[in-house]
Amino acid sequence: MGLADSLGHPDPLSLLERSEVVYDKAAVEAALDDMARVINAHYGEQPIVLMGVMTGAILPMAWLATRLTMPMTMDFVHATRYRGGLHGHELEYRVPPRLNLEGQHVLVVDDIFDEGNTLAAIKGSVEKRKAASVKLAVLVRKDHDRGLPRDYVDFVGLDVPDVYVYGCGMDAYEEWRHLDQILALEKDASLANLHPWLG
Repeated sequence: MGLADSLGHPDPLSLLERSEVVYDKAAVEAALDDMARVINAHYGEQPIVLMGVMTGAILPMAWLATRLTMPMTMDFVHATRYRGGLHGHELEYRVPPRLNLEGQHVLVVDDIFDEGNTLAAIKGSVEKRKAASVKLAVLVRKDHDRGLPRDYVDFVGLDVPDVYVYGCGMDAYEEWRHLDQILALEKDASLANLHPWLG
């Protein structure tokens, strides 16, 4: 199969061939361990609602949950701000929170913090449901100055360069979310340009 099929969808294997590992499995696991230590120290024995943002948070949330020690209930949301267009600010829940969040300490988990607008809208929505507190955790934070400040999120696993990354819940054309490492997809710039950033 070529790079794209008749519908224009890239061949999944060709995506891998055009990609470079940014963080391997060991680095991802170490970052999750570090995140969990900080989160456990922050909450102590305080019960929380662990809320994943679908679809990208499926793996990061599950991996993080196994490392947390406080009592927790689990929920998820599926939300969009776009309503079929390219821009928009009003949050639309495809799947709203299932649990009663009033008085609860909610930890929202997502795969990546890019510009952050949808994540901020979800936080605002949870606050309107009278949660006692709302904190944000992301596995990956992109290194750029667009959107919300980079310190908007409370708990961060890894920083990545401002390129297209996938794996560990993040997709490339809806493929490869299930990878246990993070890869960068080559586009216009040479992947060799990533290496100085990666050290």
